[in-house]
Amino acid sequence: MSNIQLNDFIMKKLAKQLVFISAFVSTMSSCATIVAGGSPKITIDGDTKEPVTIITEKQTYPNVTLPYTVQVNRHHIDGQRIQIQSDKDNYRDVVLEKKVNSWTWGNVLIGGIIGLSVDLITNCVAKPSKPNYYIEKRAE
Repeated sequence: MSNIQLNDFIMKKLAKQLVFISAFVSTMSSCATIVAGGSPKITIDGDTKEPVTIITEKQTYPNVTLPYTVQVNRHHIDGQRIQIQSDKDNYRDVVLEKKVNSWTWGNVLIGGIIGLSVDLITNCVAKPSKPNYYIEKRAE
């Protein structure tokens, strides 16, 4: 093997390793996005046996019995209203509050500014403050 061929071989090997390392760092640098990516889920429960319709910013869930798990919009967690409708009763809206996703802190340590930026863009730094909500009937 000539000196030129050996240099080409080494350069190609280094290029492949660089691509692998870059891909690994970019995928592992956004912990919250990887672990908690997608739409957050919450469970709604109440003291009713009748079917209700649950309306979130993400989707409408018609004629479901409680408890029921729904997806909420990740990009508008704080102040997001979830409506519960019934033929017989009126329920108060569930109003979500957000808190910091604990995976974000691991991401700051492991992924640094790049990982934190990815999590901020995808809004995976926030999640609903509670995983379960109990609905109450409105006083008439």
